[in-house]
Amino acid sequence: MDSKRSKLSLLFLPEETIEEILSRLTVKSLLKFRCVSKSWRSLIGSDRFIKTHLQNSSKNAALAHHRGILTYDSPEFVNWSEIADMVGCCNGLVCFLQKQSFFLWNPATGISNKLPEIVIENGDRTSSVYKYGFGWDESSGAYKVFAVFASRLHESMCKVYSSKTNSWKTVEDWEDDNVYGEGQFASGKLHWHYWEKNGGMNIVTFDLKSEEFGKMEVPCPCDSWVRLGVLEGRLCVVTYNKTHFDAWVMKEDSWVKVMDVLVYEPYQSYLLFPTVFKCLEVKIGLIRGSVISVQNLNLVKEDVLPLFNIITSSLAANIYVESLVSPVFRKKV
Repeated sequence: MDSKRSKLSLLFLPEETIEEILSRLTVKSLLKFRCVSKSWRSLIGSDRFIKTHLQNSSKNAALAHHRGILTYDSPEFVNWSEIADMVGCCNGLVCFLQKQSFFLWNPATGISNKLPEIVIENGDRTSSVYKYGFGWDESSGAYKVFAVFASRLHESMCKVYSSKTNSWKTVEDWEDDNVYGEGQFASGKLHWHYWEKNGGMNIVTFDLKSEEFGKMEVPCPCDSWVRLGVLEGRLCVVTYNKTHFDAWVMKEDSWVKVMDVLVYEPYQSYLLFPTVFKCLEVKIGLIRGSVISVQNLNLVKEDVLPLFNIITSSLAANIYVESLVSPVFRKKV
């Protein structure tokens, strides 16, 4: 009799308790649990639940819902017409570019979406994308893709896609063409590093809310290789001068150094572009060539882990959080 009562009590858990439990499960489990009942399917697919699940997954101390995508950073032997360029990751969505078309993909749910084609005003179909980025405008709730095209006539055209309108529009481009590649999304802005005409280095930003450009200073004078990244949602700058790496994080409008790593001599010849990411609560990882190293911030000790079955080349890492966010948007009317 007691066993029967126990089973019955499980059937009548408060809805708030059920939602709290479900919001902490993996996407894989939630996709299966949609078949439990119509009410569960409706709950798991609701905007409120998707937002709560994303928040819980992002804050998970064990980083149980975080995943990484490795892409080549040195294209000398890669046929770029057959593979995709990484544009960025945000809220579980991965944006990539292939053959002048942009796609959004949720790796956790397997759902993808090809964005509307970009209209080239001058009709030049040979235009190529050389500057791009992907992020989320919290004020409007819109996901935005930023892209700059260069034509054979050396004319540039800057476009921004918004999930709110499911369309592209033209915006004014940054005046200096010496900015290219993937913009790093942090604090509502896309970031690129670039060299000033006087030889100094700075960071150019694009605010996804105002859709305007700005500038910010790097944490230290740079005469070496620099890479931008994102660490726990904050902008991160990694510098490399052939003997060691320094990592800086933007906290409360100021730069804070979080890591200083000496590069072992055998690796100094090819470790050019590090990618920094959070791998554990007290550790930070660096992808350098075909090696992943882990820096323990408490012990100031570095362990080098071989990355097997990867061609020795510079690699870039994009970290995303598994989510239920759909890459397919309905136009708001």
